Amino acid sequence: MNFELADKLYGLLQTKKLDEAIALAESELRNIPETDFHKILGRNLLHLVSDLKKYIADFEQSTSDILKKKHGFIKSIFGSKEKQRPVAFYCEMNGFTINYDRWFIDLFSFEKFSLDNWDWISDFYDSTSADFTITGFEDIQIVFRDMHENERFDEPNLDKAYEVCELLVILRIQELFRETYNSTKDEWSAIPMFVTAHDYDLIYKANIK
Repeated sequence: MNFELADKLYGLLQTKKLDEAIALAESELRNIPETDFHKILGRNLLHLVSDLKKYIADFEQSTSDILKKKHGFIKSIFGSKEKQRPVAFYCEMNGFTINYDRWFIDLFSFEKFSLDNWDWISDFYDSTSADFTITGFEDIQIVFRDMHENERFDEPNLDKAYEVCELLVILRIQELFRETYNSTKDEWSAIPMFVTAHDYDLIYKANIK
């Protein structure tokens, strides 16, 4: 991974500058002689907004039911009349650079979270029973497959483009979540959602002002 670029992108994400982060990553990729990884330039995943909205809504319903049962039937009757909901969601994309056959995401729900550190991410109480397939970048998946199966990491331009493209994939997933949240006023949209990919620290808070 291009750690110098990743650090710059992380700083932009922490200040809610996702569009600037995408522009920076695309600029870095354009500075590299053209490869098949350049196919990602100017493309997004926004065709998935409607399906993702339903996926999140269904999970919010099922995971809230689990939380209600967890805190007990009596409390649900005599306690607060407000619906019990998770206080945060976390989205993790699979390890997509090496699992190129299918790209997908899973959601996790939490009873507590912090903006000061990420230690709480391992302490989820529920997760989606079925994952959500990412479509639209299948040709990019083929490029990752070729890179690994044909061991082309000794080709400098390909290696550099790979390291930028992987970050762009994550940024486009984060953009998908931002636009999904921006397009709904459902109650679940107020629950904080944190988005990244497996083994990456590039975490974006999709709906926190």
